[in-house]
Amino acid sequence: MYDVHVFLATGEAKAKNEVGCKAGELHSLLIFSRQPAGAAADEALARKGAAFAGWKHVKLERSRRLEATPVEQTLRAAYDDALALGCSVVADRRVLAPARRPRKRDRRRKESQA
Repeated sequence: MYDVHVFLATGEAKAKNEVGCKAGELHSLLIFSRQPAGAAADEALARKGAAFAGWKHVKLERSRRLEATPVEQTLRAAYDDALALGCSVVADRRVLAPARRPRKRDRRRKESQA
């Protein structure tokens, strides 16, 4: 017997991802992950499933076990896929503004000030 946990996350699209997002774009994700019944949410398993679906640098925000099959068609399909395949990812089509990553020069300056 299995439960499905859903994880709220953000991730960066790989060059080849299941939903056709451009490589490097940052999106909000819902990761549906099949887990043994009664088990705690397995973040490593959710990350592995997201990586297989074409996402990297996945940041998990929170999770919960789904009590029932979702009503909305897209979410219900993702739930069913997770039960059948182990994991399914739903990506928001809207691109998130990328977080500014410090340039190497900026990182060196911060390290020398510490």
